[in-house]
Amino acid sequence: MSATPHAAAAGAGDSQARLAQHARAMVAEYERLLREEQDRAARHSAAATTERRVATRLSAMSAWGWHLLADRRWPGTRAANVDLIQVGPGGVLVIDVKGWAEPRIEAGVLWRGEVDATDDVDALLAVTAPVEDAVAGLGLAPLHVQPVVVLAGRRAADLPPTSLGRVLAMGEHRVVPWASQRARRLQPERVAEVAAELARTFPPHDVASNPVAPRTPRPVLARVPDLPADEQLELFDRATYEEGLLRAALAAPVEEWMTFLHPDQMRIVRRAMSGPARISGPAGTGKSVVALHRAAHLASTRPGRVLVTTYVKSLVRVQERLYRQLSPRTADRVEFSSIHSWAGRLLRERGHQLRVDPAASRQAFDEVWARHAQRPQLADVPVPPSYWREEVDAVIKGRGLTTFGEYALLKRVGRRVPLFLEHREAVWDLYVDYQHTLQARGLHDFVDLLCEALAEVRRSPVTPGYVAVIADEVQDLSMVGVQLLHALVGDAPDGLLLLGDSQQSVYPGGFTLLEAGISVKGRSTVLRTNYRNTAEVLAAAAQLAEADNDADTDATDEDPDEDDDDGVREPAGAAGRRVSVLRAGGAVVRSVHANRREHDAALVDAVRASAVVVPLGDCAVLTLTNAEAQQVRALLTAAGIPVADLADYDGEPSAALKVGTVKRAKGLEFKHVFLPHPVTRPPQQRRGEGDAAYEERRALTRHEVYVAMTRARDQLWMGSYRSRSGAAEPGGRSVTAGMALAGGGRNAGARR
Repeated sequence: MSATPHAAAAGAGDSQARLAQHARAMVAEYERLLREEQDRAARHSAAATTERRVATRLSAMSAWGWHLLADRRWPGTRAANVDLIQVGPGGVLVIDVKGWAEPRIEAGVLWRGEVDATDDVDALLAVTAPVEDAVAGLGLAPLHVQPVVVLAGRRAADLPPTSLGRVLAMGEHRVVPWASQRARRLQPERVAEVAAELARTFPPHDVASNPVAPRTPRPVLARVPDLPADEQLELFDRATYEEGLLRAALAAPVEEWMTFLHPDQMRIVRRAMSGPARISGPAGTGKSVVALHRAAHLASTRPGRVLVTTYVKSLVRVQERLYRQLSPRTADRVEFSSIHSWAGRLLRERGHQLRVDPAASRQAFDEVWARHAQRPQLADVPVPPSYWREEVDAVIKGRGLTTFGEYALLKRVGRRVPLFLEHREAVWDLYVDYQHTLQARGLHDFVDLLCEALAEVRRSPVTPGYVAVIADEVQDLSMVGVQLLHALVGDAPDGLLLLGDSQQSVYPGGFTLLEAGISVKGRSTVLRTNYRNTAEVLAAAAQLAEADNDADTDATDEDPDEDDDDGVREPAGAAGRRVSVLRAGGAVVRSVHANRREHDAALVDAVRASAVVVPLGDCAVLTLTNAEAQQVRALLTAAGIPVADLADYDGEPSAALKVGTVKRAKGLEFKHVFLPHPVTRPPQQRRGEGDAAYEERRALTRHEVYVAMTRARDQLWMGSYRSRSGAAEPGGRSVTAGMALAGGGRNAGARR
């Protein structure tokens, strides 16, 4: 059957119709793509305009020593870019320019209209990380690098600097005034060096368009010019740079010096720790500075709070003020508190009212001791009553012992008087009677405060918790105190950091970290470079330290690097004292006089002479007791010299000479330090005090004098005067009281 004419013509033109349909679809798709590309072109054009406008503003800062790197390629990528990098006296600014129509910031969150722009902030942080890595190779801390979102456009142009965590956001009209007022962080030659390094690390971002058709010509895009050739300086010799950096820090007020981080310590600050860690080292090696910078690093890179704590509450006040100058934007997330203040606050917040009264507790112990003093097991041991109070506080309560069995088998680290089983039984009875007396009177002592806080934290963890806990001068803490800090963060990565030096322990007793249930194996760092003291000052103090090691029969020769879990307050041994020193030229003045009157006049003259060379506010007179400090303040005030109580010092610079006890000076440093006669005089052996107890007390005094001497950065003055018999007091015959203090036995300068 043949097809009808209509049927035969039915398929005609189908292929052309399909081609026409395809062509119309292609036209529609091209039109859509055209609109998209036109919109994209408009956005990029607007972004280019705003970036050029902001770059023009920033380039005007070249007159103030700033260098601008524009449109740089992100290392390791082909398309990602960094809008602007500005390098100048105020540090390194990593800038992302946003020309959004309706930006706003609410509760610390950046919004683009109704869209949460947190992803854009995170992207800027991701770009900032390689900048920090690049400058870390030059010895600069992450705090030198500031990521900034600049909001261009009339709606946000005048927005003041606003914190978005690690990132700052501000309007384009505010960026130049803000940047020009930043504290100086880099010297001029250092600015050029850092800019040149970043120019190499972040090359120009030359972008070529992807052609939409093979015959479409590729546009030629002008490259944003790099630093002028005459500004492309080669890197300085590292040693030359470090020497200049150290020189500049030394010339600054002592408060600025106390935040100076040597470039060699940058890796320690940024090191990732898989669990609890310890940093140890002799005096002057920068442990407290590392603690501050470590806190800033963690606060700027981790969510949550950081706790910085120590034993002495006055040191905490100084550290808090120094930190606010070092990292003001993270200051609200770093908490500074002495360990006892923190424990007391925790207990009060949880409804526990502990009456801590040192005077009443001391009276209670004295009454208890009177009831036990005649027991032969105690009376026959040649020690003063204070020794038994120390045994109860530092050994039994300080270690958190709850049963006599624990105490009977305990190795009493740091205690030199041997106690056999019958002695320990009597001491335990004394302890139980003392605790019952405190409870009957509704009293607690400072050790109870830490024990109760530890029990409370173990019962119910602190919320919100801390991302990290940093303990400075840890050698002064009891084992219960260290366990309390460990309980706050456990074995979390980067959680617990302990910094200290057993040579500077001025309190009785001791323990090892393993006894406290803490392992720092593989996470222990020993600092071996003294940045603070001149060679002359350090040599004088080293004689005292070496004498202490020689006299210490319990000292270990193990290197802390080989035994990461050794004692916190256990003798370090001579091997642990190896240290190099960077500076020489300091002065150690030994001033010996016939009597106290001449000695005091010489002290006044020495202070006046120092005032000609350095500001008195950068100097200190240190004593062993508060009574001696009060006497010195009265002496200097009568001489017309402005003085301030070191106990009131909070890190605020002043023109007054600081006067206070060595314990108040722990963790601090001064350009010139004066040690009057009582400090340099060895302690007298007390009536009824045996040689072992006397040597233990003298060892603690040596530690205290060592701390006093090593507070001196540039100059140390040590005064002494002769006794009434005409013989020279021991403190005036040697480099320090060192050799006299180091001698052993009852007759080694004990009774004069």
